[in-house]
Amino acid sequence: KRPLDNNADLETLLWTIRYGIFLAGFFVTIVSLILTQVMFESNEGWKRFGCIIVGLVSGILIGLFTEYCTSYSYRPTASIRESAVTGGATVIIRGLGVGMLSVIVPTLAVGVAILACNALIGNYGIALAAVGMLSTLSITLATDAYGPVADNAGGIAEMVPDSELSEETRDRTDALDALGNTTAATGKGFAIGSAALVSLAL
Repeated sequence: KRPLDNNADLETLLWTIRYGIFLAGFFVTIVSLILTQVMFESNEGWKRFGCIIVGLVSGILIGLFTEYCTSYSYRPTASIRESAVTGGATVIIRGLGVGMLSVIVPTLAVGVAILACNALIGNYGIALAAVGMLSTLSITLATDAYGPVADNAGGIAEMVPDSELSEETRDRTDALDALGNTTAATGKGFAIGSAALVSLAL
């Protein structure tokens, strides 16, 4: 277990969650390899394993790019903050622009996964890619649920009189709240990507 500093920034907090997702992906890879080789003939087993891995990798890519677009540690969100200097209208315009650009990588990831898995074993391969993408659902859903918890903690800290609570506490809850917003967006990225694969397979 890696200890966290009390003054850890958002990037450090994000990496603690990434470790969990990467570890879950590693276990999924090992278990999928064993099951596909045991249950199917060698060539067919490798094709099915490939579809699962394609879905898993595309899901992780969607999650990482969502973090990049929604975390204030990175350029997209920082550019929205900087645009506030010239007024509210530029914030809206910049925010819409960043939002529209943020769908490019997830769309490409899902499109490549669909084409690759369809080439391997058809619609069944696309369904297996959806399974691979959802295989880390337990941890991504847990991080999605973290957002409201951190938000409530910040709300409670706001209600406590200033004389009873230090500014440092509020700064920490703000950082955790920002992390919660990012993890919530990441969880939705996984859900929407897998829904696109499942709907096509059906």
